[in-house]
Amino acid sequence: MKFEIQAERNSEDKKTFYYDNVTNTLSDANGNVFEYPKENVTPHGRQEVVPFSKENPLKKSKHISVIKIQLGLSCNYSCDYCSQRFVERPPETSKKDIDDFLQKLDVLEFNEQEGLKIEFWGGEPLVYWKTMKPLAEALKEKFSHWDNSPRFSIITNGSILTKEINAWLYYMGFSVSMSHDGPGQSVRGPDPFDDDDQKKIILDFYEIMKKHGRMSFNPMMNSKNKSRKEVYEWFVNVTGDPDVNLGEGGIVDAYDEDGITNSLQTLKEHFEYRQTAFGDFYQGPINFVGQYQKIDGFIQNVLSHSHSKYLGQKCGMDDEHTLAVDLRGNVMTCQNVSALETSKNGESHLGGHINDIENVAIKSSTHWSNRKDCASCPVLHLCKGACMFLDNKFWDISCA
Repeated sequence: MKFEIQAERNSEDKKTFYYDNVTNTLSDANGNVFEYPKENVTPHGRQEVVPFSKENPLKKSKHISVIKIQLGLSCNYSCDYCSQRFVERPPETSKKDIDDFLQKLDVLEFNEQEGLKIEFWGGEPLVYWKTMKPLAEALKEKFSHWDNSPRFSIITNGSILTKEINAWLYYMGFSVSMSHDGPGQSVRGPDPFDDDDQKKIILDFYEIMKKHGRMSFNPMMNSKNKSRKEVYEWFVNVTGDPDVNLGEGGIVDAYDEDGITNSLQTLKEHFEYRQTAFGDFYQGPINFVGQYQKIDGFIQNVLSHSHSKYLGQKCGMDDEHTLAVDLRGNVMTCQNVSALETSKNGESHLGGHINDIENVAIKSSTHWSNRKDCASCPVLHLCKGACMFLDNKFWDISCA
């Protein structure tokens, strides 16, 4: 779809641009197309996306480059907007399930040259420390013959970190992201920085890990926490680091009723949020690495005319080489759901089992091209279809 953009820097400087969200092409009123010089553009080599829905389910390959292991859904926090808050929990697994799980992985194929990323997820993953530790060590041993070792990562709320756990995460080569909303933390729950001893444990760990580019703080924005600049300044104050590494930085999706409560509701709220966001980035820097990467990636794709037929989903879970599993080998929509849970479109989040990977079918999700509004959206290439399993009012609010 083609859009006309009326741009105004000031009353003396106004211009008209034209943007095509299918071909991802931007031009001015004189027909000049903004693009990289042809000799600087290399073929991206990406495959065209295969639109999926519950009628045409998403499939998974046995050739895996990212595996997200859901240890369980228990957590010592109860965040207001948590996507897992009302998810039906299956019976807990334990370290007794590790050997069987590792055998199940043998049906999958991994490529050392392409690399492998292994993510450990909760709930709060460190609630499962007695399972996570031997599991990660077993996986490290499984791939010990690789020169290019798998990359390990976790996202934690930081409240359970200890000196011993930190040392283990460091020497195991983990990348660590800590979920914390800065001045808006009260929406999540307790603040581990309020405890002086825990604060020291976190900040000592951050100081060591940052030197290796292996730790970030991951704030989320919501209706009660709208300014990235205020969040950035809060973390600079706490860490003493003006270059503090901030990940995430997007606004929460409406996964449930509490998510709706923490979403923007009115046009006034939406416009105030957009103005604040623009001002924060324009005046920057504010060190929201993920958001800057999103902006840079969009600009690069416009300048190289990356067609919408190559556009995957925001989360990356539509990639056939990315797999979310629990320790029973159940293949799920993503790491934030349960094999027992029903998606917003009425289908199960359980797509199948590792042992039968060829027949895995994710019916719980909808590709952006099968949404009624995505194809006519001017920010399609920035949004990338939002959460692929939301539907009905939860989708409408998250889309807005």
